[in-house]
Amino acid sequence: MDEYKVSELKKYIEKSELIIINERLRIRLSNELLKKYNDGLYVNWISQILECIKKIDSLGIKYPAYANPIFYIYIVPDEDFRELLNFPASIKRNAGGKPVLSYDLDGFNEAYGISSSLLENIKELDIMSFVNDIHELAHLVHNMFFYKTRLLSEGFAEVLPLYTLGYEDLFDEHREMLKLLNEEQILSANQLIELADKNNFDTGAIIQDKSCSFNSSYVSSYLFVRGCLEIIERTFSMDKIQATQKFLEIVKQSTCNRQWLIYDIAEAIGIEKEELLNGKMMQIDVINGL
Repeated sequence: MDEYKVSELKKYIEKSELIIINERLRIRLSNELLKKYNDGLYVNWISQILECIKKIDSLGIKYPAYANPIFYIYIVPDEDFRELLNFPASIKRNAGGKPVLSYDLDGFNEAYGISSSLLENIKELDIMSFVNDIHELAHLVHNMFFYKTRLLSEGFAEVLPLYTLGYEDLFDEHREMLKLLNEEQILSANQLIELADKNNFDTGAIIQDKSCSFNSSYVSSYLFVRGCLEIIERTFSMDKIQATQKFLEIVKQSTCNRQWLIYDIAEAIGIEKEELLNGKMMQIDVINGL
């Protein structure tokens, strides 16, 4: 039997300072980090996050129970980020960010936990940084509907900024990388599920020193979920925002997980089950349509 441990993040949040930025964003951080906030070290990053939230809210996503959850950011010290955020040991960084359990009942099921140094004195806010922040907030969105299958979680987190919000059209480096992919570089849904089962989902970068959007498994997940959305659009005569909502609802309503969940999605959107699970034609069609 494992040793019982009280969550270090819970203890951190209980002692944290709460900053209400506006009606959609609240921040929690330690008293020590509050000085950095008051000194204006986070101002540019917060401005970007507010723009990200504005873009997500513009989609009008309907959450379960018609909730209107608030976005929470939990800023943590760099020296404690691995323990507080339960950050994967396999990812070698001195700082990081990821969704974590939210301890605020008026928020999403999860908050965006992030190391202080990643927010400090940011000068240039480029398209890759913007997409990455929406990616992390998109996890908060889909986790109101589902936690199932890393493939769908990372795929949706990429789809929301790049496809639904249209940033693929502005992110030239990412779009050109997709166009150069060959079939062998694309992982099928089944391959991605098996990698996640082995805790080996992070398969490596297609282009080095970039965001997760250039990781092979994330790219394949993106192509899969985007392909599903495009099929939903054609099948149900929907636009991409409506298709995004329907995809969330399809996954939420499924009682299945892993390979069976892919079968359930295939049944819901009207395509052949084995092709969706093991094939790559849908993903290749997405690339050809860029």
